[in-house]
Amino acid sequence: MQQGPPTPDFSGALPDRPITVRPPSTVGPLSAIGIFALLFGLLAGALWWLGPDLARDWRIADPVEAGGVRIEEARCRSRLVLITVCDIRVLDERSADAARRTLWYFFIGRADPEKIALLRSKSDRGAITSNLGLDKFYPRLLMLLLIGGLLACCITLTIQLLRQGMLTRQALADLSGQRLVPAVVAVEGSIIIAHKRRRWTYLYDRGGKEERAYIELAKGNDPLFITPDGKRALALMGRHGGVPLLLDAKLSSLDLSNAEREAFFAACRRALGVEPVA
Repeated sequence: MQQGPPTPDFSGALPDRPITVRPPSTVGPLSAIGIFALLFGLLAGALWWLGPDLARDWRIADPVEAGGVRIEEARCRSRLVLITVCDIRVLDERSADAARRTLWYFFIGRADPEKIALLRSKSDRGAITSNLGLDKFYPRLLMLLLIGGLLACCITLTIQLLRQGMLTRQALADLSGQRLVPAVVAVEGSIIIAHKRRRWTYLYDRGGKEERAYIELAKGNDPLFITPDGKRALALMGRHGGVPLLLDAKLSSLDLSNAEREAFFAACRRALGVEPVA
C-alpha cells in the first residue's frame, strides 16, 4: 500500500479536545434486508422453477409412452454457449378440461426440440415427463445444485459482510471521545446501494498489513478527497491506531462547531496548496 502525503498541517486544524464521533452506517438495515430478500427470493424461485420437474422425474422408474398427451410447443435456447433452457408446453387431452402444463429444463449440453417425445410413469398416469428430461436428469440436477450453491455462497458472504460492518461500526464508535489524528487512506471504489446511498470501500494500514473498511454515505456526499483522481481521501484515527474514520465532505460524523469546521477546511486547503499560507 502506497504511503499518503504527510499530514502535520492537517493535524493542526483539529481542535485540541476530545471529539464526539457519530459513526456512519456500514451496512444500512434497509439495504441489508433488500440483499437478503433478493438472495432468498432467487433461491426460492430456482427451487420453484426447476425443483418440481426434477422431483417428479426422480420418482419415474418405469417410463412408457404417454398416450393422450401431446406437445403444443417445444423450445430450446442456448445461453452462454454451453447452457440450454427448454420449455415444453404439454396438453393433456385425457382430462375433461384439457389441462396444460409446462416442463422446464435447464442444463449443460445441447438439445433438439424436434426429437422430444412425451413419456409417463407406468404406475402413475399423471406423472408426465419427456425423453429429454430423463436423459438430462443429472445435468439438470447439477445445474440446480450449482445455482443453489452459488446463492448459498452469496448469502454466506453477505452474512460475513454484515458481521464485518458491525465490527467496523463499533470500532468507529470507539473513536468518540478521543483526540483524533489525520490519516490518508486509499479509496478503492464505491457501489450504489438502495435508497440513494453509496458504499465506499477504503484501505488502511494495520500493523504493516493492508485492511479494508467501508461505510455508507448519502449519494452526493462523497469522501473528503485530497487528490483530483479520487484515489486518496482524508480520514481520522485514534492515537493508538485502529480502523480510521473516512471523512465525508460535510464532516457529518464529527461534532464540530461551524468555526471549527471552517478552520479544518482552511487547514486542508493550505496543506494541499490550494490557497497560500497566511
